Amino acid sequence: MRDAGNMKAMERLEVIRNLNARRGWVNSNLYRLTQKDDMLIVAYERLKSQPGNMTPGIDPETLDGTAKRTIEMLSEQLRAEKYQPKPVRTVYIPKANGKKRKLGIPSPKDKIVQEVVRVILEAVYDSPKGAYFKDSSHGFRRARSCHTALQEVQKWSGVTWFIEGDIKSCFDDIDHSILIELLRKKIKDDRLIILIQKFLQAGYLDVDRVMKNSLAGTPQGGIISPILSNIYLHELDEYVEQLQREYGKGKQRRLNPEYRKIQRRRIRLAKEGKVGTQEYKVLTRAMQKLPSLDPKDPEFVRIKYVRYADDWLLGVIGSHELAEEIKEKVGQFLKSKLNLTLSQEKTRITSARDEEAEFLGY
Repeated sequence: MRDAGNMKAMERLEVIRNLNARRGWVNSNLYRLTQKDDMLIVAYERLKSQPGNMTPGIDPETLDGTAKRTIEMLSEQLRAEKYQPKPVRTVYIPKANGKKRKLGIPSPKDKIVQEVVRVILEAVYDSPKGAYFKDSSHGFRRARSCHTALQEVQKWSGVTWFIEGDIKSCFDDIDHSILIELLRKKIKDDRLIILIQKFLQAGYLDVDRVMKNSLAGTPQGGIISPILSNIYLHELDEYVEQLQREYGKGKQRRLNPEYRKIQRRRIRLAKEGKVGTQEYKVLTRAMQKLPSLDPKDPEFVRIKYVRYADDWLLGVIGSHELAEEIKEKVGQFLKSKLNLTLSQEKTRITSARDEEAEFLGY
């Protein structure tokens, strides 16, 4: 094989994807990819055709005017490790509920470099050869969407309780020091880590064009923000997987005693030739309203889980007390390990049989 440093960027990316099919693989020498002209050009070509990417940042410059010399200048700055991102421009866009969401708009050059970093991180964490991210994660990923997350929930059968997760100001409260430590689990390349830190700490201009420091969070609107938030919340995905192993028990539910009692009476009437009687019809309707398996079987427990960005849903097959315990444990984990706060008011436990739970607007 040729020396990896002499490979074209796309060839090197494919090598990285293959290596990261092994979950335990730790990456080095990734930063050199950011310097390659062909990588920067590919990033520019991807961005220029996407809606919104012609919007200027803190200066009037847009991607529309990007020339070959700009790419060469970025490459030189990255090679010398002198590249410094500009603060993002803050705008507020309306939400469906009447409130407004803060959006950060990077400068055109920063968009190009962020796209390069995003592609590298995607090769590391979301390789099509075998992703580091969990199957429960559906947000901001190739071939995944709100629809795939909802389709996953549709597969859940026998759930007795839903836990609707809500994390207070999740993207604004992401702890930079914790995020950097999480990145170091898969990336042993200080130059790339420092570049990501520069983006996190670049600051922003508020609507009055006053410079503000970025003490925490990944600015919504930043090209690398979605994958950085997935890397951060991947720890929650792993913790819930641990809870699934810890609490799950039983091979299958026992039969529902009430259902079986009605079923036996119905079978007896059928044998006596009384299928057309009123009693038989009443018993049939009663059976249709009951689950055939016991939803309160204490020897059968399962935990279902799906996440889209910072929206997540847990399905519990078990008691209400167990659902309360799991909600409490998730809240403690978020606070102690990720420095995030679970909203006790908005994180609801709802009955799967008698109430409606909300997830991704459905």
